[in-house]
Amino acid sequence: MRIAVLGTGKMGGAVGRRLASAGHKIIYGSRDPKGNSYRFADASNISVKPYAVASREGELAVIAVPWAFALDLVGSIKNDLDGKIVVDLTNPLAPDASHLVVGGADSAAEQIARTLDQSTVVKAFNGITADNFANPRFSGEVAQVFYCGGDGDSKAIVRALIESCGYLGQECGALSNARYLEAIAMLWLQLAFWEDWGGAFGFKIVRNGHAITTRDTLP
Repeated sequence: MRIAVLGTGKMGGAVGRRLASAGHKIIYGSRDPKGNSYRFADASNISVKPYAVASREGELAVIAVPWAFALDLVGSIKNDLDGKIVVDLTNPLAPDASHLVVGGADSAAEQIARTLDQSTVVKAFNGITADNFANPRFSGEVAQVFYCGGDGDSKAIVRALIESCGYLGQECGALSNARYLEAIAMLWLQLAFWEDWGGAFGFKIVRNGHAITTRDTLP
């Protein structure tokens, strides 16, 4: 699959490289394609182009820019994303990462979906950090990637991408549940940095002593 990863920062870089290693063609979107191309020169199936070009060429897009820039970006390339699945991995963090600036009855994913009203938005990958992303195992256990969205076929495609990266995909219902997935990411940051847990941990949903798989249903 040709995947547009919009953003070449730590998380975009980690997700794109992992997807490239699984055999996908990655087209990074960047404000400075020439300046960022050298970072991916070692991978033959990765290229770096302007945001709009990457969005047009990708069959699916991943939003991997900071939240402060995300809505302006997707608004500017909306037509290039019409009819496509858009994976939102953003977390709407305050500049000092102390709290979420979107929450309660709304989420970053829902705001992106309202902007991209001709695309299908799926929330995914927002609960795994860039530093951990290359290794899907913690103490021998495969980590889960939670995802949610309103279209079952689109979620199945995103689940396949998650699993191609070596993770377990955990379906979490409607796109409105992104409100809670984004809060889980905030909990991870609080535990890692303010409670001094460090970064080597992840969250997993279990039931009756086993991990819930993508084929299980929650009660």
